[in-house]
Amino acid sequence: MDQVMALVTNAPSGGAISRRVTITGEPGDILLKPLYTGICGTDRGIIAGKLPFAYNPVGYDFLVLGHESICSVVESDVSGFKAGDLVVPMVRRPGKCLNCAAGRQDNCSDGDKHEAGITGKHGFMREQFRESSRYVVRVGDSSLSRTGVLTEPTKNVMKLFEVFSVISGRSIYPTPDYSFQGKHAWIIGTGSEGFLFSFMAREQGFDTFMTNRHSVDEGRLGIMDQFGINFVDYSRDFDTAVKDIDLLIDTSGDPTTILRFTQRVRQNGIVFLFGTNGRAPDGAMSGVMVDHLVEKNITIAGSVDGAKRHYEQAVSYISKWTHEHPRAMSALITNEEPASSVDPFKRGNSNGIKTIISWK
Repeated sequence: MDQVMALVTNAPSGGAISRRVTITGEPGDILLKPLYTGICGTDRGIIAGKLPFAYNPVGYDFLVLGHESICSVVESDVSGFKAGDLVVPMVRRPGKCLNCAAGRQDNCSDGDKHEAGITGKHGFMREQFRESSRYVVRVGDSSLSRTGVLTEPTKNVMKLFEVFSVISGRSIYPTPDYSFQGKHAWIIGTGSEGFLFSFMAREQGFDTFMTNRHSVDEGRLGIMDQFGINFVDYSRDFDTAVKDIDLLIDTSGDPTTILRFTQRVRQNGIVFLFGTNGRAPDGAMSGVMVDHLVEKNITIAGSVDGAKRHYEQAVSYISKWTHEHPRAMSALITNEEPASSVDPFKRGNSNGIKTIISWK
């Protein structure tokens, strides 16, 4: 392949630079051009050199960044895809375990998988790249040429709620129609992933609360209002507002915060850990907390990534939400940067929700 402009790092050392690169021998029957790529905490952690598990592909002294994208097909060697189609490439490539062989590399059991833009596979922040149609998901709704960049983080939501459906079946929720009406879902964190988890909790019928240890801006509150989501600043209102949790989803990765909220989870409740933060201080679990977990039959589970069907479900829900709440979905994307800029990696995202890079 000819040289292409790309945003690259040297994993796991870090750094970020925009430069032309040559990548040869990538297998694939479809040529893709990114329209937008998203930036998340994983990307920032890699360029900061704080994620030691990230590494360059074999034979390269750099790693092309990016695992969130919405792309257009440039050319296709297979039926079912044609030039101009909107698609999302999957992040993980299978290893050799049984889960990977079954198409569930999201549940890889030996760690021998690769992740685009993260571990041993070049990512999507480049002018174009070849991809196998096996790992490409069609986006049939042409109106998702921008919000479709949220497909990758949303597939994490689909995976988590699939696991929730299995775990929650261990008991009967005490409602007349066995629904989640009147049940309380709390999501710790007000970043883009927190919003997506909250949107899905509302879809399930939960009374949904987003929470953080500080106040949030009017933009975030406006999105919550459109979806019927409540907000609590737990640094001020924990004792009076945080109670009767049935489903707790953490996106912070902070042990102390997780344990504090878990104390408010009631009988047969479920706690999901999604956020990771290896720099967070240790949290101590007391004997009282162990009693609480055991006597109230509380389940704690971790969830990461998703299978192809979760990408497909994500596309469906993003389409639904984009048509039902167009202003809210558009407002999730707070910053759009040119492909030549590495500034958004360096300055963080404290004043925004989701930053995307335009390759159009």
